[in-house]
Amino acid sequence: MKKSISVRDIKKAVKSDRANILRLMKQLVGIPTVNPPGINYRKMVDLLGSEGKKLGLSVKKIKAPLRYTSQLPPEAKGERWNIILGWKTGSKKKLHFNGHFDVVPASGGFKADPFKLRVRGSKLIGRGAGDMKCSITACFAAVKALKDLGIKPAWDLEFSFCCDEETGGLCGTGMLVKEGFIKADAAVETDGSGGTKLTIAHRGIYELIVTVIGKSAHAATHTDGVNAFLKGIEIVKKLEAYRKKLERRVSGYSADRRIKRVATLMVGGRVSGGVKGNAVPDRFTFTVDRRILPEESLKKVRSELLSLIKLEAGRIGVKVKIEEEMLSPSAIKSDAPVAKVFTGAIKKVFGKPAFISMTGGRLDMEYLINGAKIPTLAYGVSGKNFHGDEESTDIRDIIDTAAVYAEVMRT
Repeated sequence: MKKSISVRDIKKAVKSDRANILRLMKQLVGIPTVNPPGINYRKMVDLLGSEGKKLGLSVKKIKAPLRYTSQLPPEAKGERWNIILGWKTGSKKKLHFNGHFDVVPASGGFKADPFKLRVRGSKLIGRGAGDMKCSITACFAAVKALKDLGIKPAWDLEFSFCCDEETGGLCGTGMLVKEGFIKADAAVETDGSGGTKLTIAHRGIYELIVTVIGKSAHAATHTDGVNAFLKGIEIVKKLEAYRKKLERRVSGYSADRRIKRVATLMVGGRVSGGVKGNAVPDRFTFTVDRRILPEESLKKVRSELLSLIKLEAGRIGVKVKIEEEMLSPSAIKSDAPVAKVFTGAIKKVFGKPAFISMTGGRLDMEYLINGAKIPTLAYGVSGKNFHGDEESTDIRDIIDTAAVYAEVMRT
């Protein structure tokens, strides 16, 4: 490692590669890896493999086996592909960078083609520009800067870029961890935070699809039926009362907004029911989204919520069908070695201390921490309007993040 090369030199090397950064961002955004249904994954993996080879990285393309893809919902279409890139330096320790290349469907408010990157000064606009093809670009830019400067990383480096994070990661990071493809001393989830903000924890998710079962009848003789909608509203009222008490629970981890530190519950993200305006609805379905704090027990959260719903259903005399999906929270300590390395790098690049926090959403770092038992934090490129109209990032943030990554790689 060349001690004489400063962080300023690294940042200058990344800046000088601006044209290459823009080229790669245009290519990445230009492949609409929309999930659901999950398309163009092989095309994306081929591009990333080609970019890795240009930098002298090893390339391994991995297709998710049928035993994983068979568990996907009906709306998921096509093969599931992931890629692992590597730079062997001979170090006894390995640092793994993980990220996803799938994006949510484009919303209707984009002012132009969402899969054709628009450049407005330093602003880059397109679906995936902020979440999170910018961080994939920053990984490549960091490696290129170290190679250009002749700096040998202090770690063996490994990068996994995966599919399906937007729908839970079963065939992406989840599969790679379960099949033993990812083994490292520390890991970085390149999603989530950015700038001086460093994420060491995230909330989990407990999602329910609740179907209230009633009895159909003609509207003119509605008393002959059981209105599943009205019965469902009674259950929703109980859930809303529960929510008000629940949201007094606050995590001990810091966050930039209080709501991200709270155990939350949101009802009605999706609702459906009934077959016709003049028929009593015999089914009413609604969703429940419960965000779980790192300090909470998933088992207890599940028991608490199921008991409430079933007890109220019994009281009002209806049956309910409940479908569940659970994704655990995860966290590391603020003084974990990988956190110390990142806080040092952030201080050098920005001249300010890092803000160590928890994110309100859920990240694939859960697989790395809980599954692979790898101490993992989240740090990526800042962006705006994730999942929304005119999603964007700033090329200056890509450069800053790449500089942080490069400094961490050589430390």
